[in-house]
Amino acid sequence: MENKKYVVCRDNIYVGEVVRANSIYRYEGNDNFFRTKPGQLSTGSWRSYRSMLFVPNENKLSNDLLYRSPNYPILNVTDDETCLNLGKNSIVIKDACNLAALLEYFGYKKDLTFEDIIKIRNTFFTGRFAKDNCQLFGLKETMAEDVIFYINGKEVTNPSELERRRRQFRAEQQAGHRMFSSVSEGSLPREYWDVLDSRGDNTFMDVLKCWDEKMNAFAPHKQEGPVRKLKRF
Repeated sequence: MENKKYVVCRDNIYVGEVVRANSIYRYEGNDNFFRTKPGQLSTGSWRSYRSMLFVPNENKLSNDLLYRSPNYPILNVTDDETCLNLGKNSIVIKDACNLAALLEYFGYKKDLTFEDIIKIRNTFFTGRFAKDNCQLFGLKETMAEDVIFYINGKEVTNPSELERRRRQFRAEQQAGHRMFSSVSEGSLPREYWDVLDSRGDNTFMDVLKCWDEKMNAFAPHKQEGPVRKLKRF
């Protein structure tokens, strides 16, 4: 987008991953390959740059809702031949996911403004939303009391040792190493579980351990060039 004075349709809003792809090809496998279905386009090796909230424009290229960035091709949204004919190391958007069902569930109106998009970004892409609301996706978090601990193949029953193990488990949870299991059909598609988790912000510890380069998952990467914030007018 050029400025903040826009209105977009809720049903056209996507989130995706901005990547520099070594190559683009059509996946011909028999089963889903992560989020890629047989017959869809995928990438060879790639470098992840950031997350992007966008709507496709009239040419089915990305229209960034948070920054003034280039209109990138979107795998499996933009015309396939256009994507297949891109040069080596092109920047594209992969794993685009439409957010209409999520936004409708949470009461967002059909027409959304820049202020609505900021609220969406800050609500759903904290890096914790999916985990903290796991029941929406038919999942349950595994708590320390649910776990059976073993030592040398034998169940831990000694009260003091069991409590020590549970404290350690809780400490790992607080550090972000949380476990979940499927328990039912959720109110929202399970696809959103993975998308909201993977496209959300990173913790300080993630950055400190060099698992990710930055905490703000949507911040433009320097390799994209001079990407700016939207103008007020």
